[in-house]
Amino acid sequence: MDDLISRKALLEAAEHNVEFQEGIVDVYILESILAGMPAVDAAPVVHGEWIELHEENGHEVGTCSHCRHVRIVDNYCPNCGALMDGGNDDENFSSLRRIAGGDD
Repeated sequence: MDDLISRKALLEAAEHNVEFQEGIVDVYILESILAGMPAVDAAPVVHGEWIELHEENGHEVGTCSHCRHVRIVDNYCPNCGALMDGGNDDENFSSLRRIAGGDD
């Protein structure tokens, strides 16, 4: 799987990097190379945790802290795709959802 980076963040970092400012690599050349690179359809992972845990028919069941649906406890919420690692969403990721069927 390829690594995903933010094109905008890379260009902003390049503009503030000493090597770029000294002319070792031209920011404008980098910008033209990046403009031709393919984009992928991806979204950041939403984080959550199982709350209100209880047992039902031999399965541990909980409520997703992100979408509030009650489901059998797993690594991901089968309803919204949130990664159940107990992490909290920050302001950049709060409205995004994991792409269904994406690589883990």
